[in-house]
Amino acid sequence: MESQKTPDRPGPRRGGRPTREQASQLDRDVREAALHLFLENGYEGTSMNAIAAAAGTTKPSLYARFPTKEDVFRSVLEWAIQRPDWPVAEPETPDLDDLPGALTAIAQTALRRALDPSMIKLEQIAIAHASRYPDLARRTYGTGFWPRRQLVADLLRRHAATGAIQANDPDILAEHFLGMATGAPSRLASFGILRTADDQERHTEMAVEIFLRSLRPDTPPDHP
Repeated sequence: MESQKTPDRPGPRRGGRPTREQASQLDRDVREAALHLFLENGYEGTSMNAIAAAAGTTKPSLYARFPTKEDVFRSVLEWAIQRPDWPVAEPETPDLDDLPGALTAIAQTALRRALDPSMIKLEQIAIAHASRYPDLARRTYGTGFWPRRQLVADLLRRHAATGAIQANDPDILAEHFLGMATGAPSRLASFGILRTADDQERHTEMAVEIFLRSLRPDTPPDHP
């Protein structure tokens, strides 16, 4: 696992009640610093003292914003999962008129994110502490967490409106597609099992093919 580049430490903060802008900046600095430390040292190996020092703030200021390390971790995990620029920047939206091409591009983008070493490490930490903080896992890795779920659902609605496909419940279908395309590789990666690039490409192609078959307009909407 590649280590993260240590973020530049912000300069010391002046005392007194922070402005709203300063408070927002402090939150960002704490999350950036804590994310680096959690990835580098794990949850147990990261202390509030270390987070405060890395964020360039004091322990009282840190505890005023985040009363416990658990609160910091919750904030960091949810923030990191939702960031469009971490661990890799999101590419431009694919051509939505090309359904197979768009599904393939979305799956590939989701995989790049899910299989990035930093994301794998963060998920491993979250899994390791899921039993202690079950609500954290539900909130962060629940059915609605995928950043691309809405994109896939809107893509299906777009093509269903033309009669090209049958998509009775685009939101559920989007969830199934992302689970099929990225769920298994992500879970395997959390256990240190990574497919070769060629093998993963074949799995992605098959996931798209199987999904498209299920959307054919001549397929009966309800099966006994």
